[in-house]
Amino acid sequence: MKKLLSLLLTLSMLFSLVGCELFSPKEKEIADDDAKLKVHFIDVGQGDCTLLESGGEFVLIDAGEKEMGSTVLKYIKSRDADSLKYVIATHPHSDHIGGLAKVINGIDTENFITVETDQNTSTWRNVLKAVDQNDVNYIDAKVGDKYTFGEATFTVLAPHSDNYNGYNNYSVVTMVQCGDIRFLLTGDAEKESEKEMLDAGADLRADVLKCGHHGSSTSSTASFLKAVDPSYAIISCGKNNDYGHPHKETLKKLKLLGCTYLRTDTMGTIVARTDGKYLSFSTDKGNSEIATYSAGETTYDGTAPTASPAQYIGNKNSHVFHLPECSGVKNMSEKNKVSFSSREEAVNADYKPCSTCNP
Repeated sequence: MKKLLSLLLTLSMLFSLVGCELFSPKEKEIADDDAKLKVHFIDVGQGDCTLLESGGEFVLIDAGEKEMGSTVLKYIKSRDADSLKYVIATHPHSDHIGGLAKVINGIDTENFITVETDQNTSTWRNVLKAVDQNDVNYIDAKVGDKYTFGEATFTVLAPHSDNYNGYNNYSVVTMVQCGDIRFLLTGDAEKESEKEMLDAGADLRADVLKCGHHGSSTSSTASFLKAVDPSYAIISCGKNNDYGHPHKETLKKLKLLGCTYLRTDTMGTIVARTDGKYLSFSTDKGNSEIATYSAGETTYDGTAPTASPAQYIGNKNSHVFHLPECSGVKNMSEKNKVSFSSREEAVNADYKPCSTCNP
């Protein structure tokens, strides 16, 4: 059941940045001192960087391009960190691992987690050199491995193979958990890796999803999003980037799911705080605060959660299914409408996709 969410954002930010429905504001801000886990989605432009903080211990996942290394290191030290318990390199693309050598050379690092590939760029070699020269313990990521830091844990959910075309699907996917609150961090994992996680029967349910591949349409399939059922999605990407990230297809699916998305290109660094039950966010820009629910069947103020909207609408006469905003739906009589919660459900019911909206 979809949890009821509340946003404390200005109207301008809601319509220009988040793009989701306006919710009734309810205050539930979690102060730093009350947070058992803080997840910092650091703005590194067109790249990825996430800092996990719990009980005085820190985990860094990626560090953007090479030129962002100093920025990331400065941010880590601003949190009064004198060491990193774990550094995770999700996969050897420069927009994820370029800044890691600078970080590892600049702060004591205990463990380095990644996957073996045939990547041999100078950027990747510099990261491995920093790991070696600083006597960092090298760990090969394996599905099911679980690690503890402070009052939180993270578990490796992917990759499931060692033979992909390209490096994105090699991404180390982790589920971070503190109490009842879960964050799914996916690197650049694409459709193939998402399907492998689904086929493996992994428990993908999470309150917060960091969208794969910067919100690209190559990731975040409808079936994967349905399994995760996130209330919030984080998209890490650069302003006016050359790739068009996040892609409109991904944003549309998130909106149909009833999921609020937050973007580093428009909101800067995004920090999530949880005490294990409640969850709140703050962002760099606009001095905005976002307050959310408590984990469970009801929101923290005791109101019932809202149901998710239908993802697809079918026509009983033509046996064609559409996105809800398609013109074909607007012209359809109510008696001819049938709702589907997933694309798979529509296809299995022998409905064909609309050629106009391409659901």
